[in-house]
Amino acid sequence: MTDSAEPTRVASMSGDEKAAALCDDVAASVHPDTEAVAQHCGQIERSAEDMLARLDELVAVLNKLSEDSKEQREALTPALEAWASGLARDFAYLDSAEDTVEAVKGAVANVEHQLAQLESTEFRRARLADIEKARKGIEGLFQGWGGG
Repeated sequence: MTDSAEPTRVASMSGDEKAAALCDDVAASVHPDTEAVAQHCGQIERSAEDMLARLDELVAVLNKLSEDSKEQREALTPALEAWASGLARDFAYLDSAEDTVEAVKGAVANVEHQLAQLESTEFRRARLADIEKARKGIEGLFQGWGGG
């Protein structure tokens, strides 16, 4: 409808002809460019194929990592179990040593207490012996002076 003669042509058309011409114009405007669509579909298909190839590579890598980690886990499990049992044995030994140290501390405290009692008793005996000796010495003096 861009021709200058176009308006006069449309004016001479009947209603059905005008509708048909309008439909032709609309169809020409919205008709897809099949070559562009085909080219775009080709790009989409190539992108999808590339993504599928990358996905296959990723799956292969993940499977390999899973296998590797399983092998490492299987190889390390016995060593870790042995180490854990060794640690349990060591901790049991340490607990036993702590119990022994506590028993020795208790025995030392008991001996120190008994020693303190003995020292206290011996000190008293020695002081009593000194007092008794002094008393006898005083009595001896009084006897020597004729007082007793």
